Amino acid sequence: MEHLKPACFNETPNQAKVIFVEAQYIDQNIKKWIESFGVKVSNVTEGIYTPPADGKVNIHNDTKTLSNATKINFTWGPNTSVTRWWRVKDKSMLQVDITDSTHIMNAVNPDIADHFDNNNLHSELTCAEQHCVMMHEAVIDKPSLINVGQLHSTYNPHKTEGRWSLCYFLLNQDYTHLQFENAVNIFKEVAYE
Repeated sequence: MEHLKPACFNETPNQAKVIFVEAQYIDQNIKKWIESFGVKVSNVTEGIYTPPADGKVNIHNDTKTLSNATKINFTWGPNTSVTRWWRVKDKSMLQVDITDSTHIMNAVNPDIADHFDNNNLHSELTCAEQHCVMMHEAVIDKPSLINVGQLHSTYNPHKTEGRWSLCYFLLNQDYTHLQFENAVNIFKEVAYE
């Protein structure tokens, strides 16, 4: 399964960046294939850039509480960049990061249940690396199911090449987050470790 790199990823930011990816950049054949497994692909799709030269996207999760929400990511860049999953040593060290998502609300009517509040705000958790223990690290260089409800980050050691990831939230039929354990079971015939 190959997804063409979206044209909106042709820029090379000088720092880590998260963007909303508009529908025109979504490969409808890939979306139909994913949805053939009985799940929904959210209309809230992100692009995440991790710069080269030890660049990072800091530790965060993608939901307002620790959960097992799932995305499927398509990544372009060096085969040395990794996604890392973390466990916080003391939950009191978690910080809530609130972002204004008006730009998303202006583009689509978001279909993810309980993801944005009535003021167009999205909350996620963050934590400083010194307060966490790395639990797992993996090179993401092929389509991958990602547990984004848990704390995670990206790291790119390549000296010159940046990394872009296209991130599709996977949803149940009622538009709630598909839980990672269910995603692994649903995609077991086509997924491998």
